[in-house]
Amino acid sequence: MTESLGSAATQVALIKVGALGDVLRTTALLPGLRRLVPRLELTWVTAREAFPLVPGPPLVSRVVNYLDPPDRPWRHDCYDWVISLDDEPASCELASALCGRRLSGAYRDDEGRLCYTPDVEPWFGMGRLRRPEDGGLTRANELKRSNRNDYGTLLYRALGLPQPVERPILAVPGEDRARAIEWMKARRGDHRVAIGLNTGAGGRWRYKSWGTDETARLASLTAGRLDALVVILGGPAERERNAKIVERAKCPAVLAAPCDLPILSFAALIEQLDALVSSDSLAMHIGIALRCPVVALFGPTSDAEIDLFGLGEKMVTPLDCRCCYLSDCDVRPNCMQSISVDSVAEAVERWARPRRG
Repeated sequence: MTESLGSAATQVALIKVGALGDVLRTTALLPGLRRLVPRLELTWVTAREAFPLVPGPPLVSRVVNYLDPPDRPWRHDCYDWVISLDDEPASCELASALCGRRLSGAYRDDEGRLCYTPDVEPWFGMGRLRRPEDGGLTRANELKRSNRNDYGTLLYRALGLPQPVERPILAVPGEDRARAIEWMKARRGDHRVAIGLNTGAGGRWRYKSWGTDETARLASLTAGRLDALVVILGGPAERERNAKIVERAKCPAVLAAPCDLPILSFAALIEQLDALVSSDSLAMHIGIALRCPVVALFGPTSDAEIDLFGLGEKMVTPLDCRCCYLSDCDVRPNCMQSISVDSVAEAVERWARPRRG
């Protein structure tokens, strides 16, 4: 798509509501959109809790809540291009309801079915919207398992965005950075490096989490081998889990960060680390955006879809049934349990270097 309105700006609506980590990684599309459409007026439609992750002008003109009432002006604007990147029913219905000259992505058709446009087949064809006559979810999972392209590459190509594919964008406010520096300074002491461990993954995808015992053993190993302060990270759902990890590590250099931090305060703390070990979660995407070396753990999700941009290492389960996206599993040991503590510890040693003054 190129500009076709003369001196007028091109109005684009981007619908990306889903998981916070997915919202953050979608910010990688913004420079490509700007290169394609220099006079871009972009409205990003998302959930209220994701607002801090979306950049402001000049990349994004306005950020709006997908739950806004019907009388909000953005719902009645006419867009040159609607880009719908969620497969949830509410997002698909919104994509169909907005006035747009062009649509790319997921929508609800006139017969009530959730569909996607042909241009984004490389991405949505690996998901749950794949039609039964095209193999359905079974074929989608096969394609996802065999895919070797990262999320940014898939969508840059599908949407015709000029490359190179960019790193996700995240700006940490100065006040959050200052508080994180003080928090770390008060605890780091003479430790050579500060390592973060964020091995939980919330409640929705419990098999993305690495075990508490494995995390505790890694924490004590890392603290001893690298003379490291080890910070156990997570959100409110990981509060008890993180306390158990600290208790089982039995090491004074292992401590838990607060679990109730606002998103950008959490990001500011990650920014102060020398390396981060993370499951496929928001923390991983924050580390990538902020150029913190990441050792990323992958079991049921696709490691190919994640680009570490040369700063880090992927630890992928050796099981053949990986990349399954199942909510339940009876394989023992499961995919995440099959990632050994020693292999992760060795990866941390390869990437943990002091990078903060």
